Amino acid sequence: MNWLLPSSGISPGSSGAFMRSSRRVGTALWAAVFSLALPLSQAHAADNCVEFQGLQHCGLGAVKVSGSEKGVRIDNQEKEPSGKSGVAIHTPPAAAWTAETQSEGAQRNFFTAYAEDVPVSTSTVDSSREATSYSATFTGSGDATTYSVLAYYNGQLQASVGGIRSGDTGAVGMMLPTPGWTPNCRPRTQTYAQCESACYANGYSNCNYCNTPCSLTVGFANAQLSSACLWQYTVAEPGVRLPNGQTVRADQIVLQEEISGPSNYPYLNFNRIDVQTTARSTVITGESLIPAGK
Repeated sequence: MNWLLPSSGISPGSSGAFMRSSRRVGTALWAAVFSLALPLSQAHAADNCVEFQGLQHCGLGAVKVSGSEKGVRIDNQEKEPSGKSGVAIHTPPAAAWTAETQSEGAQRNFFTAYAEDVPVSTSTVDSSREATSYSATFTGSGDATTYSVLAYYNGQLQASVGGIRSGDTGAVGMMLPTPGWTPNCRPRTQTYAQCESACYANGYSNCNYCNTPCSLTVGFANAQLSSACLWQYTVAEPGVRLPNGQTVRADQIVLQEEISGPSNYPYLNFNRIDVQTTARSTVITGESLIPAGK
């Protein structure tokens, strides 16, 4: 994933402080983030950890974790997946992290960033056959925290909307009928047959995209000049609907925290990412990390 941070004024890998320096905490937002977090002791179950690309991945909840040179496989053992099972990825002090994941079927994915074992932000990706919604919870300005969504296509900003309340949906990826835009890959929630059926129903001239399953690429970092945390995603569906009702063509979105006045926590980097999901099986096929201060 190429980091798209024009609003921050930095390029990938630039150095600088990652998070902020005040200790006032909005309790409601902390509670929302903590509700997805499992105790660190569960993340260190030595018999359910694997190393991939230099990072330790340890099971959370009822999962079996296995690894190879190709990636980390997470098999959910819950009878009814709750979204609390997954892996904790332990990192050295970091300024940015990205990962590519592969899974199938309708699902909810939760990504939580930690600094010194304290959760500082969570983002949720909710995928159904019809659409994929993206939301984020931030804690930098307490209960009043808001964020912006920025939609990009081929690296160019297409639209942005600010003032989204922390925890609310920031963007919805959608399939658009002709004269809409043909997708580049088959959404994770669709089988090949379902993809073909949707392709014909939408009137697309070419259904070859159904041969290529989509992966989900996710990143967590900060916009350095504003010290705001952000999440970045690739988008499977060709259209993205924003909170103001506008629909644009996009292949990546950024959910970026809005900071006004003093910030609310003292952390200069993060050292753990939790990946939790309702999917039966998920494979992390690639990861990269930018160390803090690099």
